[in-house]
Amino acid sequence: MLAEQMKKETSVENPANDPFAGLTGRTLKFVPLYLLVPVLYGVLFRAAGIPLQWKVFGLGALGWLAALFLRGPLAALVRGLPQERAKLIVGGSSGVLEEGVRLALLSLLAASFPQALSLGQGWAAIEVLFVIVNTLVILSLVKRTDEKAMQAKEILQAQGNLQASPLWGILERIWASAFHIGAALIIAHTPWTAALMIPLHSGFNLGAVRLAKAAPLPVVSLYAAAFGLLTLAAGLLLW
Repeated sequence: MLAEQMKKETSVENPANDPFAGLTGRTLKFVPLYLLVPVLYGVLFRAAGIPLQWKVFGLGALGWLAALFLRGPLAALVRGLPQERAKLIVGGSSGVLEEGVRLALLSLLAASFPQALSLGQGWAAIEVLFVIVNTLVILSLVKRTDEKAMQAKEILQAQGNLQASPLWGILERIWASAFHIGAALIIAHTPWTAALMIPLHSGFNLGAVRLAKAAPLPVVSLYAAAFGLLTLAAGLLLW
């Protein structure tokens, strides 16, 4: 206990030893740029002559939320399993839940190209908003010293990306948004491809998590860019 207390005091007295020093200010400067990601896609597609259909955009956002809430019961079921295995199961479920909900919404709409494009953008935009909220929650933990906050900071420190530029996170949102928009276009055009998108989506997420543990951020970003942009390109080419 004394050693831990001294460690805390040293970090406070000497910010150079604190891995979280400057994290809040550095990150907050870039938070508004996250919001530019969905705006950028909207502007690009509007310039191409395909304006947003806001009702369908909102439906896409609701679809993402529905898929998120469906993970709750699954997370409760695997709570007793070892942590790594539980994370693998919940992370792997993203393909089934997200592509399943996406297929249901697109089938309900009998979606045209503009509708699929708007639904994909809404899906991607709400995920950007979720990342922003999650980032702000994490930043709120940095200044706290209670047990849960310290545990969370240990996890963050173990990831080894505390000093990385927040721009990497913004790039990740660009690539992930490309994937969601592309997936919506692919499934809307050929519904049975949802059966292919399920393992692809889960594999994409799990692959990114594993790669992040072993490779530098530029490599992880390149992986996400290739996956996201290829999915978007495939969706656009189908139409």
